[in-house]
Amino acid sequence: MSYLLHLRSFISVYRHNSISRAALALQLTQPAVSRHIKILEARLQSQLFTRLPRGLAPTPAAIELERQAGQHLDALEAIIGSGAGQRDALAGVVHVGATSGFSRLLLSALSMLPRYAIRLDLRTMPPPALVTALADRELDMAVTLARIPHKGVYYELLHEGRLQMVCAPTFHDRLPRSAAPKGLPLIDLQGPVPPLANFWREVFGGNAGLPSAVVPDYQMALEAAAAGIGLAVLPECLCRPQLLAGQLIELPLPKRAPQFSLYLARGKGGGTVERVDLCCQQLIDTAQNW
Repeated sequence: MSYLLHLRSFISVYRHNSISRAALALQLTQPAVSRHIKILEARLQSQLFTRLPRGLAPTPAAIELERQAGQHLDALEAIIGSGAGQRDALAGVVHVGATSGFSRLLLSALSMLPRYAIRLDLRTMPPPALVTALADRELDMAVTLARIPHKGVYYELLHEGRLQMVCAPTFHDRLPRSAAPKGLPLIDLQGPVPPLANFWREVFGGNAGLPSAVVPDYQMALEAAAAGIGLAVLPECLCRPQLLAGQLIELPLPKRAPQFSLYLARGKGGGTVERVDLCCQQLIDTAQNW
């Protein structure tokens, strides 16, 4: 196994005293750079950095590793050049599909694509349409909630999380403690299997009341809940920023909330395209922090 990429990440972290600034300089994700450092530490059996209130501090092992490897990596970088050739090789369009409601999450994860001259064509559609588009090679990759078997499509688990019932803080005083909420407006999604009924049955038992609002997808449900329209069932990865910011609050539940899965899907037999591989890896790295 080649450790050149890991050493390159190490040198960048060493010189920037920061994972985030190193990742930005290398045009990699922060999880990828962190993983490279961990692999090196395991290989060397030494800790390379300690955390400070602001940034990182190199350990003696890191100082010695930089002394031995830094100048040699700099020489290799000078030979290879600025990376313009790689940018030209990656340039082009990547056609990405997504289950409706997850577009904002994907756009955030793939925000680095312009650095590589990669243009993003993002389309939202229901899972059966995503599968058809992948099999027909209209899409290079897709992120979907449903793993629909198809001989022309393969799946990789991208993210597992839990559903949550959330609402605006204005409802705080009306929420019960670990019991089914009563007399409160509910938000549900359009589609053949709306999430509210299944969530209510698993967590509270019985049947949910009629929703006060039915919206097209999870993103609209998130916005409706934050606007105070009612209580909504949402994937944790979508609503965590609003929960941390205090724009939404989570209901206490009597039972563990049900899980959901997101899959990364690609068509079979289409060959390997480097820019598509880069996008897939970017999503996989970013999804570790969803």
